[in-house]
Amino acid sequence: MSSTVAARPMLPPSFETIPELYSLPEHPRMSRPTTRPSTANTATSPYPMYPGLHTPTTDRNRSTDSIPTTLNRPRKLSGSSNSALSTGRPQENPSPGTRSPSWGSIASYESFESAGWRPSYLQHQRPAPIKGLRTRAKPDEMFASLPGEVLEVVLEMLKELHLGRRSDSCATCWMRDLCSLALCSRKWYKVARLALYEDILLVGPDSLTHRKRFKTTQGSRMMLLRRTLRANPDLARLVRSLKVPQLEAATAAANSRGPSPFEQYENAVAALVMAAPNLERLVGPAFGYDHSFKKLFHALSTRTNLKDMNWLVEPSSAPGQQCLEGLSQCGQMMPATLQPSQEIAFLEQHRNWAKLKSLSIHCLPEASLAPITLLARTLTVLPCLQHLHLSNLPANAFNDTNLLSLPRLMTLTLSNIPGISSNGLSSFATRSNSQPLRKLQLRHTPLTSLPALARILSNLASLVTFSLVQSFPPLMPETDSFTLWMMPYLASASVSKLHWDITSHVDSANAADDILARSIEAGGFPALRTLRAPNDPEGVFQGLCRPVERIDLPSDRFRNVAISASSNSLPSSPTKILAKSPTTSSLPGLSLNAPSLCTNLLAARLAAQSRIESARDTHRFQVNVEDEYGSLVEVFGLGSYVGTVGSDIHYHLLPDEGSTDEKGGLVDVTDPGADAGESLAGGREGCDGSWNWREGVVADKREKERWWHTERGRWTRIRLD
Repeated sequence: MSSTVAARPMLPPSFETIPELYSLPEHPRMSRPTTRPSTANTATSPYPMYPGLHTPTTDRNRSTDSIPTTLNRPRKLSGSSNSALSTGRPQENPSPGTRSPSWGSIASYESFESAGWRPSYLQHQRPAPIKGLRTRAKPDEMFASLPGEVLEVVLEMLKELHLGRRSDSCATCWMRDLCSLALCSRKWYKVARLALYEDILLVGPDSLTHRKRFKTTQGSRMMLLRRTLRANPDLARLVRSLKVPQLEAATAAANSRGPSPFEQYENAVAALVMAAPNLERLVGPAFGYDHSFKKLFHALSTRTNLKDMNWLVEPSSAPGQQCLEGLSQCGQMMPATLQPSQEIAFLEQHRNWAKLKSLSIHCLPEASLAPITLLARTLTVLPCLQHLHLSNLPANAFNDTNLLSLPRLMTLTLSNIPGISSNGLSSFATRSNSQPLRKLQLRHTPLTSLPALARILSNLASLVTFSLVQSFPPLMPETDSFTLWMMPYLASASVSKLHWDITSHVDSANAADDILARSIEAGGFPALRTLRAPNDPEGVFQGLCRPVERIDLPSDRFRNVAISASSNSLPSSPTKILAKSPTTSSLPGLSLNAPSLCTNLLAARLAAQSRIESARDTHRFQVNVEDEYGSLVEVFGLGSYVGTVGSDIHYHLLPDEGSTDEKGGLVDVTDPGADAGESLAGGREGCDGSWNWREGVVADKREKERWWHTERGRWTRIRLD
C-alpha cells in the first residue's frame, strides 16, 4: 500500500509572493512536478546568473563537521503519523531507519532559509575528501615492515659490539639486551628469541641470589635453563651452541661421601645436553674420557646434529693395563692396547655423528687409542669431517699408515705425533685426498728432511696457511746440495700466511732459515702476505717485509721487566714445565736441556724493534746540497730502515685470537677447553655492567638495579679451524 501525504491549507500573508505548493514524491522514481520552484528569499546579484551555474548561498563560518546546535525543526503533528507542511515549507519526516549516521550530512535549518526550499535530491552535498585522514602509526609498524634478514644483521653487529675483543661488555649484558629487544615488538621478539637461544652463553659464576634461593654452590643457571627447555620444546629445538661455565676451584674439591662435585657438575651438563635435541656444539671446560661409561658422553652420542667434538683422553681406568716399553722409535714407553669392549665403545660414540665437521683429540700422558686401526675405523663413520686436530697421540695409535688413510680435509693439525715421519708427510702431500687441504699445522712433528718440506709446499695446491714449529731445522741431504743453486727451492703459489719457528738456533740463523728467506726473495711465494717468524736472530725474514716505524706494543717493555723479575720463581715457557714431568719421555727428543717448545712473541717484538732502532743510527742515503754555482753547501745522510720498500709481506708478531705471546701465537689443541678469559684469577678485571652507568646529576639513583650483575670475566670463543 502506497504512502500518502496530507497537507494543511494555509493562507499566504498579504503583500508576499505566493509559494508554489506541491506534494513530495511518494517514491524516489516518481517524476517531480514541472512547476518551477520559487526563487523568493534568495540572494540577488547584479550580474546575470545562469540556472545551471546557480548554487545556494552557504555560510562560510559554519562547518558541517562540527556538532550542530539545536535546530528549529517543525514539530510533528499530534495524532498523525504522516508528514505535514508547516509555516509554508514542506518538510520531510525522517524515519529512524533512514536517518543519516553523521552530523555533517544533516542540512541545517538556516541553509533552507538562504537557499530556498529544494527537494532532497537537489540539495547541496559535501564532496568526498580526496585524501583520507592519516592514522596514527603503531609502535611496531616500522620494524614489522623490515625483513627478518635485516634485523638479523643488526643483531650480529650488536653481538660484535658486546663480545668483541676490545669490548667493555660481556655475554651477560648481551643476553640482557636480547631480552629487552624481545619485548619491543612481535617482529623483534621472533628474531631476538632465535639469537638468544641459538647460541646460549653461560659465563662466570652464578649470582649470590641464585645460590641462596636454590641452595646450590654452582649450576643454578643450568638448572633454570634445563627447566625452560623441557617445558617449551619449541625453544629447545632452537639451541645450536651451548657454553657452560667453568667449574670453580672451591667447588671442585673432592668429597668423601657420594659423587664428587665434578661428577655432579658433569651430570648436570649431561642433563642440559639431553634437553637440546638439535645441539651442534658444546663449549666449556674439557671433560676427560677414560673409556668408561659417562652420562655426558652418552648424551653427546645421541645428538645427531653435532658438528664439533673435542676429546680429552685420559688413561684407562680398567685394571690390568700397563705400559709397554721399547716399541717407539725413540725407545720410549707407550700405553698398552685397549680392550675390545673399550674399542667398540669408543667407535660407537661416533656412529650418530654423520654431520660432524670438526674433531680434535688430545691424549694425556699414558692415555692411548691403540690399536692402530681404531682411529682409522672411527674416521670412516664421519662422512662430513673437514677439520681434524690430533695432539700427543702415541706411536701405536697414529703413524704413517693412518696419515695416508685420512679423508679429504680442509684443516689438519699434527701436534707432538712421534709416529709419523718425513716420508709419510711427503707421501701424504702427493695423494689426491690431500688436495683440498687449506690449513696445515705441524708442531713438534719430526720433519727432518728439507726436500720433504719442498714436496709438501709444491704439491698442496690449495694450501693457504702453513705453520711449522719444532726444535730442530729440517736438513738438506749432502747429495742434493747442488740443487740449492736453483732458487727458489721452497715454493708455493697459494700460501698467504706462513708461521716459521725453529727454536734451537737462538743466536744465529740456521740453514733452513736461510734457504726459506732466499726462496721468498726469489719469488717462490707470490701470494704470501703475512709472515710470522718469532725466532729471527739476524733479521733475515724481517728484511723481506715492508718497513715499519714501530713493531712493539706500548706495554711490552713494562711486561719484559715484570717477566725478568719473576723468571727465577716461575717458568718462562711450557718447556720447563714439561721437562720436570715424569711423562716428558712421551715427547720426541725432549730432555732437560732441550730448547723451548716455542718462541715468546714478546721477546721477538723487542728484538725486532731493537733492530729497527739500530738501523736508524746508520745512513742509507747520502744527500749532497749544492748551490747555483755548483759548490757543495751541505752533506747529510738519511736514516736507514729494516725491510724492503714495496714489499707486500707484513711482518706479523702478534698472537692469533685465542692464543698468547707465551704460546708462540698459535692456538693449540687444548686451548678451546681453557678459561679463555672467563676466570678472574690473577687480578683480572671482569664486567659487572658498569659500562651502562651514566655519570652526572641526571643519573637515576636506582639505575644500578637495572644494569648491575655479578662480576664475570670477558670470555672469548676460541676456534681451531
